[in-house]
Amino acid sequence: MNLNFFIQKIKNDNAGFTLVELIITVGMMSVLSGAIFPSFLNWIRTEKVNSYTRELKEYFRVIKLDARRWGSSCSIDINRIGANGVFNDKKYYGYEVTCTDRNTTINNMAPALNNSIFQVVNKEFLITPNGRISSDESIVIVIGSKYYNSGVKMLNCLVIQSPTGHIVKGKFIEDDWITNNMEVSQKDSNNILTKDKCEFI
Repeated sequence: MNLNFFIQKIKNDNAGFTLVELIITVGMMSVLSGAIFPSFLNWIRTEKVNSYTRELKEYFRVIKLDARRWGSSCSIDINRIGANGVFNDKKYYGYEVTCTDRNTTINNMAPALNNSIFQVVNKEFLITPNGRISSDESIVIVIGSKYYNSGVKMLNCLVIQSPTGHIVKGKFIEDDWITNNMEVSQKDSNNILTKDKCEFI
């Protein structure tokens, strides 16, 4: 066999894909991406909820340690933020911490909120100089995705036990109070959030 024969055969061969093959390939790729994209989007939204929950739990632990270190009481107040009330140019925090007898920079350490998650807190509370909670009942915080009704079925809860201040993470089991237009940060005005509705994991 001659090398010129192979070169001539390659030149004469119509290498490439036909129009039908390209249409079938594009169609298959669009079907696959259409099936995968919603799952990927829900995974991202779930991770945002989990990430904020972890950061918030650590933030409250730091406030307790800071109160013990300086021997001061710290009040934790809820910053109310309306639905879609977080704008891209600023950081919005769900809590305002005020400690007695000193200025504190602990507010700067708070995890920032965004429009894709929401939090609901049953009450404002006080952390005493020994790191305990001054409240007649445990503090319950529910964190969820704004897209809860359209796919991300996750409601995390943090329970700050009174009076010890021990923080426990769980899953909130009641969801009939969730609307499509949840405020980003709010106080529970309907007494929905109770410790017994949080299943600890």
